[in-house]
Amino acid sequence: MTEGYIKFHCNWENEEIHFPEELFLSLEKERSILYKLGLIGMYPDGIGFGNISVRTNGGSFLITGSATGQFPTLNQSHYSMVSESSFGDNSITCKGLTKASAESLTHAAIYRAIPEVGAVVHVHCLWLWEKLLNHYPTTSGEIEYGTPEMALAVQSLAAEMGMSDENIIIMGGHREGILAFGKNLKEATTQIIEIYNRYQND
Repeated sequence: MTEGYIKFHCNWENEEIHFPEELFLSLEKERSILYKLGLIGMYPDGIGFGNISVRTNGGSFLITGSATGQFPTLNQSHYSMVSESSFGDNSITCKGLTKASAESLTHAAIYRAIPEVGAVVHVHCLWLWEKLLNHYPTTSGEIEYGTPEMALAVQSLAAEMGMSDENIIIMGGHREGILAFGKNLKEATTQIIEIYNRYQND
């Protein structure tokens, strides 16, 4: 299990960032729902999983930092602002007291593919992943997480999908990995919760 290790090059400026309290509270509200369901959390070996992000001004996005899955609640220091991303160089540029999540390139891919997307949620759930695999838009099982190939595959799928009633992507080569996106964070989170509840009772 190599989950949680940042494979890309992170140009990190270790500097405090500030964003509106209202935005922080909305992030924490939606994240806490996912955390309580075990869709964001930490494996027994200490590796965290799952992250959320929201688009901000100027093409940047705010994302939960690396290794924050273990915490039930976060504060603003646990978030990072990603200002640039390069699939070709497998790199991002970010600022914050915590490095950006290992899946930042995947989030960037969705934001690039669909201008209307305002938030992206990445969760882990093995039983749900197994039920949805190849029944929902799914990346190739040969493509590993945290790679430019995964970002490009997600970007391609998202571009084909556009905005619909169910904006869900299954990461075929990233066991347990599921992505959801929406116009805002509540919409993205709601899609995950609805599909989780639907298949849990299936």
